[in-house]
Amino acid sequence: MRRDDNKVVIPNIAAAAVQPVSLDRMDSTLNVQERAVLALDVAWIDWRAEFRRKVVASGVMDRPWRSVFEADMILSIVAHRWLSGRPITHKELATYFEQFATEATVSRHVSDMEEAGMIVRETDPLDRRRIFLLPTERLEAMGRTFLQGRIRTMSDHGFVWSDESGTDSKTASDPA
Repeated sequence: MRRDDNKVVIPNIAAAAVQPVSLDRMDSTLNVQERAVLALDVAWIDWRAEFRRKVVASGVMDRPWRSVFEADMILSIVAHRWLSGRPITHKELATYFEQFATEATVSRHVSDMEEAGMIVRETDPLDRRRIFLLPTERLEAMGRTFLQGRIRTMSDHGFVWSDESGTDSKTASDPA
């Protein structure tokens, strides 16, 4: 998969009519950077799983969220949009998931997160039909721990941070 002008391009890989055969590790064509990203992802998934176990065990949440992937995305989107000064509505949030989750599934996640004290729903004072999803202090505290873990995992795998004045195009930045 590659990215061209903000569009995701999926390579056309025809499904073989024969029974799939596992790939021999030595035949992999992944380069060093691709392998490093996989290692980073696995380390992050491992840290995140342990973090989730601790959160559930601490009583912060009554039960684990239905899908960690969807919950992480929702929390990240809500927090990022709020920090950028453009709070997200429930309807806008659902558009991020339209290819793999129903609006009802997103609503259930939002309800779970509201019940856990992570987000609140607030009516838009300019248009009472719109409901904003806003982070709470609890989300910020948990989010900080979550982000510090991510930063530590990235640093452990060689990611280098620089300030915005740097000219390194490989440095992550916040486009919001």
